[in-house]
Amino acid sequence: MAKVLIVDDDFEIVGLLTEILSREGHQVEAAYEPAEGMRKARTLQPDLIIMDYHMPGMTGAHLYESLRRNPSSHETPILFLSGEAAPEQILGEIADSSSSRFLSKPVKLVEFRRVVAELIGRKNG
Repeated sequence: MAKVLIVDDDFEIVGLLTEILSREGHQVEAAYEPAEGMRKARTLQPDLIIMDYHMPGMTGAHLYESLRRNPSSHETPILFLSGEAAPEQILGEIADSSSSRFLSKPVKLVEFRRVVAELIGRKNG
């Protein structure tokens, strides 16, 4: 299936998302802070990046822009997750939201699976 990178400082969220995605056959890697996420995005070259918007040291918008400037991840679909920020705030702070989506935490499983499938299909289709 797909290679998915999760970038989130919440170990419980990472564990839960990893379990859900792994059960569906995806290869999942995790990073618990933005710089580690950037390094793993370069080496893994994932089909999808799922990331929290609020993390220590860097906002999701800053990490997003760094990922978009990097040739290995400039077209990788990104799914933002946040329990604090509104979709309008996040999508208003990034330069190109055509390959990005937002879901609020707590995430509804059916909606999460639908968006993941859509974004992976966009990358691989």
